[in-house]
Parts: sequence; structure tokens; C-alpha cells
Amino acid sequence: MDRMDSIPPEVRRLFEASEARRQELAALPWEQKIRIVVGLQRMAAPILRARGLDVMPWELDETPEEAART
Repeated sequence: MDRMDSIPPEVRRLFEASEARRQELAALPWEQKIRIVVGLQRMAAPILRARGLDVMPWELDETPEEAART
């Protein structure tokens, strides 16, 4: 018996969607991956600053259109 056979269908769909998303992200060009990381840094910065940490997200040379995508 395969271990996936005992998993409920809803959970199986979640695993499959997670794997599909991971594949999509892996296929992105590295420039887009860096933009995503910087976006996450910008989102986390206020929370970390509120905790008393000194954080500075990376700066990117980008056009306003590129900045809007992150």
C-alpha cells in the first residue's frame, strides 16, 4: 500500500497544489526570484522593527512597473 493511498483526497489536493506552486516558482528566472525575496523583506521589515530589530531590506534598481509586480 502506497503512503499516499491513506491520505484523504482534500489533503492530497493540497499536497499536489503545493508541489505545482513549487515547480512554478522554481521555473522563474532568478531576477524574479530576487524581486520576490525583496518583497518578502519589505513585508517583514515593519514587524521586525516593531520587535526592536534593525533591519534594512535590499535595494533594487528597478522601474516603478517592476516594483509594482512585487
